[in-house]
Amino acid sequence: MSIQLYLHAMLRTAPQMPGSRRALNPQKVMRHLLLPFLSVLLLVLGCNRKPPKAVIPPLPSVKIEDVAAPANPMVTIARGSNLREVATTAYGHEDFSGFVAVLNGMADPERVEAGAVLKTPSLPAGMRDAGLDPAYQPAFNVLAHAWAELRTALPDYERERYAARAGDESTFAITAPLSRRLRQCADDMDAALDVLAHPKEGHKMPRSTLGKFAGASGLLRQFATGKVYSSDYDVFLAEKGFGLGFTYALIWAQSHHQ
Repeated sequence: MSIQLYLHAMLRTAPQMPGSRRALNPQKVMRHLLLPFLSVLLLVLGCNRKPPKAVIPPLPSVKIEDVAAPANPMVTIARGSNLREVATTAYGHEDFSGFVAVLNGMADPERVEAGAVLKTPSLPAGMRDAGLDPAYQPAFNVLAHAWAELRTALPDYERERYAARAGDESTFAITAPLSRRLRQCADDMDAALDVLAHPKEGHKMPRSTLGKFAGASGLLRQFATGKVYSSDYDVFLAEKGFGLGFTYALIWAQSHHQ
């Protein structure tokens, strides 16, 4: 029996209240009977409602050669130098020192001898040479291209923030062009991360890599709004996310994506 037939049957057979001088109001009875069913219906609909899926932007087309390589693809370690200096010169941040160490098979990155010759190719070329599956190469090309863009965008962001005298837990009026640059980098990163989040059969998802890059992407979106949480650490953490993200990705590629 349908709900409507059931309700009509209930209405026809509803007894009058004892001592009542007139029949029950049919509309009130129907409303009273419908309330429990409507409550259950709303509950079911609410439970079945799913949050809207995030719209992943398309992956840009970036080739390995579109990402500039460091000025010196091979570096000879000078006396008194270290991997942090090499990483900063080659890739723009000291936290790429892990990438340099893994790429060059260094067991102890803290003990690099003077005169040692290290490879410092472009980031996507380094990933390719480490055995990265070609299916993931476009994603890392995009991530490397985003980092190249941010090497100028983040200093611009810091200059605007400083000029606005924005302190911790504050918001400043970031310029529209810079805001668009930061959002575009975040969009490109998210498109690349979506590729890595769906690995080929037999491959494991690079969770550590995803976590670092996703954290950096979130910070870029924050920067694009002019919101400042910590003027001392925000940009540092975003840069660190790239350095560690590429280091973990290199380990993932060398371990046959396990």
